[in-house]
Amino acid sequence: MTASNSVKIYTQTSPGELRAAAYDAKGRPFRLFSERWGGGRERARYGAVLEARLRKFVDTLRGAFCELDTGEQAFLRLTSREGLTEGQAVRVRIESEARFEKSARVVITDAPLAAASGLKAWSDGLGAGTSLETIESTEWVAPAFEDALAPSVTLQGGGKLYVERTRALTAFDIDSAGRLDKGSAGARALAINQDAIAEMARQVSLRGLGGAVVLDCLSPINANAGDRLRAAAQRAFEQVALVPAKVLKPSPLGLLEASVPWRYMPIEDARAVHPAETELLDLLRHVQAEADAARTKFFTLSLGAPVWQAYQSRKSETDSALHSQFAGRISVRQSETDNSEVVIP
Repeated sequence: MTASNSVKIYTQTSPGELRAAAYDAKGRPFRLFSERWGGGRERARYGAVLEARLRKFVDTLRGAFCELDTGEQAFLRLTSREGLTEGQAVRVRIESEARFEKSARVVITDAPLAAASGLKAWSDGLGAGTSLETIESTEWVAPAFEDALAPSVTLQGGGKLYVERTRALTAFDIDSAGRLDKGSAGARALAINQDAIAEMARQVSLRGLGGAVVLDCLSPINANAGDRLRAAAQRAFEQVALVPAKVLKPSPLGLLEASVPWRYMPIEDARAVHPAETELLDLLRHVQAEADAARTKFFTLSLGAPVWQAYQSRKSETDSALHSQFAGRISVRQSETDNSEVVIP
């Protein structure tokens, strides 16, 4: 983000969870934040500076595993052991949050301890010089999270962009159905490829993705168009504060490849870590919306076995939040089935 960028941050506070969405000057969401239970017992966040202890060198991986003072395991990449020993205390900075089947990555630092674990730490990563405005609004937050979990998105000029994660990379595929671009085949391909590149960068940022990214561009692509597409991709990643992303020109097969630094846990991974808790929090937002819309009615959360267990593990925090916000209008019970629902008596 450059100094001329104006970003609006919309927040949504619900029982057990704070969510936020950053919107760019064009009114599009490009970065999401979620913090459960006030940050307690959560993963180490990107940018945090923490104490750690080296546990095991793994020379084949050119690094060592260490234990953060939060209890979380992280990987420290090293060019050599540099006089370090197993069991030694070190101070580290989180360079990449943990994600599915991957530990957090850290580097040694002498910076002051900073538990960058909240909304401000996240907003600091939106780009130096960015003008920020924060607004409480469920109306803007919920659609942004739905956007980040959708299998496809509509391109600005028509057509769709499909998103598919694999273990090795994230693939983006263009569907040009519905486009009405004029001009030569090359001009039409350039227009939709440029739209797809802008949307690809936004989706990578919105979903918290990193690593190898591949866009299957539409042909024909001549040498000049290839240069323009690479430059467009570089700008697009810079505009969503994903620097230093590395971008290659489209290959002879029309594949535009980029390498994006991992920073955050992807939104879908965060939801999958504790699925029953995720369902509980979704239900709490649902009943909150119902209770806010009908301020004299009473509601019951009927929870199936897995979600009931998630509730029991956070019963004190959940009950306290429901009571303070709704003064007894929302009660919680265990369902006789595995299904969970909001019940209006």
